[in-house]
Amino acid sequence: MNQIQIRLKIVLSLLVVLTLCSCSYFQTQTDGNQFASENKNTIDLSAESDLPEDDLTDTSTDETSEVKSDAIYIIFDASGSMWGLLKNKSRKIDVAKNVLIDFVGGDFSGYELAFRAYGHRHKDDCEDTELIVPFGKPDEAISPMKNFVGKVNPLGRTPITYSLRQALKDFGDRSGEIILISDGIESCNADPCALIREWRKSNVKIKVHVVGFGLDEKSKSTLKCISDAAGTEYYDAQSAESLADALKKIKDKATSSGFGLKGFDPAGNPIRVQGTLSQNGKIRYKVSSNGRFQIEEGEYELQAGVPTINGNIYKPVTKKVNVKATGETSVKVTVPVPPRVKAEYVDSEGDKKTGGVVTVWKNGKNIARFRQIDEVFIDEGTFEFRAFPTGFGVNPPKSSQVSVKESFSIGDRKKIVFKFARAVRVTLRLKAKGTNERMPGLLELWQNGEKKYTVNTSRSVYPGTYTLVYPNSLTPFEKKNVVITNQAKQTFEYEVPVGFVTFIYQKSDGSRDKDARVFVGRSEGRRTTFKVSGKPIPLTSGKYFVKGWRQKGNYEDVTFSVKEGERKQVFLRAK
Repeated sequence: MNQIQIRLKIVLSLLVVLTLCSCSYFQTQTDGNQFASENKNTIDLSAESDLPEDDLTDTSTDETSEVKSDAIYIIFDASGSMWGLLKNKSRKIDVAKNVLIDFVGGDFSGYELAFRAYGHRHKDDCEDTELIVPFGKPDEAISPMKNFVGKVNPLGRTPITYSLRQALKDFGDRSGEIILISDGIESCNADPCALIREWRKSNVKIKVHVVGFGLDEKSKSTLKCISDAAGTEYYDAQSAESLADALKKIKDKATSSGFGLKGFDPAGNPIRVQGTLSQNGKIRYKVSSNGRFQIEEGEYELQAGVPTINGNIYKPVTKKVNVKATGETSVKVTVPVPPRVKAEYVDSEGDKKTGGVVTVWKNGKNIARFRQIDEVFIDEGTFEFRAFPTGFGVNPPKSSQVSVKESFSIGDRKKIVFKFARAVRVTLRLKAKGTNERMPGLLELWQNGEKKYTVNTSRSVYPGTYTLVYPNSLTPFEKKNVVITNQAKQTFEYEVPVGFVTFIYQKSDGSRDKDARVFVGRSEGRRTTFKVSGKPIPLTSGKYFVKGWRQKGNYEDVTFSVKEGERKQVFLRAK
């Protein structure tokens, strides 16, 4: 396949995706005959053919065997973050240089090698990627690779996606393996995972292997998305030893004979499958259609089927397999298709919303989870689906979770619809009665004995009747029956009945002393709150005590009372 054909396939795939997105799938709620049961939160999608299937199908269109790799292409991260430290305090770039120089000096007989780096020339350039060594025989490529690696100076950003696009151009008609070594995630507003999914749909004969070097847990999962999209194993390296081991494993897989598994549904469409290879009743290997595996020569019993989110293989088929000692062994299986399910979130006005994770429950146990954007395979049976309205402009309280029950049998394809209230924006203000002085601090909205929201002036909440609480020990306030309607924006303002007290420090002779902290509490308790002397402090009606600041000196404690609307001074005299 030449470069022009690859580009045409990618463009055609994108056009197909755009066409699918505009189809009737999003109008299925209005068609009454598509409801699977009396459950109004479930739509039967069994007859539809235009649902996205990125997570369900093996999108490679090769129906015979995997093409033997003839090229190995290394993409090296030389961005500024490579100056960072590993756990043993060694610099990433120093470790990577030593390991990579040893790696490229190995035996690559029979393969063409190429080397690209990014982030090494400019500090803030999302197109800073350079083909350092074009494809060539090992004896021609290894020396310039070593020379560059030994002198590289990390500097800029992490344009992974752009580098992969350039690599595809470099490959031309070749098939082969890309080894991406990166200490960070994409930093240039692009999605390398989506790009690799496009490659698989277009049958690009390039496999991308990812080595994450010195990454934290969050970055690992983000970078692993690339290898998941490519159908390869992700390697995490935190030291020189683990980096060398990861590169060796990738090289071994790329340069050895392999076993490939292809799954098809009864209609002949590619589908992702997993399974095992057994000998004498003992499982020897786990295999899937998302990889290439090194299997010892011999006869095996293959059991394979479609994996479900329940962690099971759906009605696996059995097949005898003879794995050859050399070359590629490719096995095709036709498997039954499990029921499918996806989720949709809508608000009370019928508008579709984005959402987070849907959890799946059986007999009170959380057995699986999936993203709202995915359609997934599920076992037959009855399950409970739970979701929070995470895309509705609020941080959802626990009680806002919605639960939907649905049953599945073979051939079902259903959509679970979660219906949530529409959030509104409220502004809450408290001020001292008779003044325009705002009462500082956070407010709380309670409902049925549960704190639903903490509000700092303004936030999004769900409509309902609440109790407003001002949890201030010196000016506690509560307002019941605060009704928040469906109106998009609402403002509530209340007055807190208080008096004002100004605390004055005095020297032992009665003259004014410098202002400083004071510690005020209610007479019935021991808890105090620090305030500052010399300015009016609002307090609700009641009895109080005040203590001076010990770091300032030794002052007499004073008890006093306050009435609503009163303004008074309280003096703390030095002993």
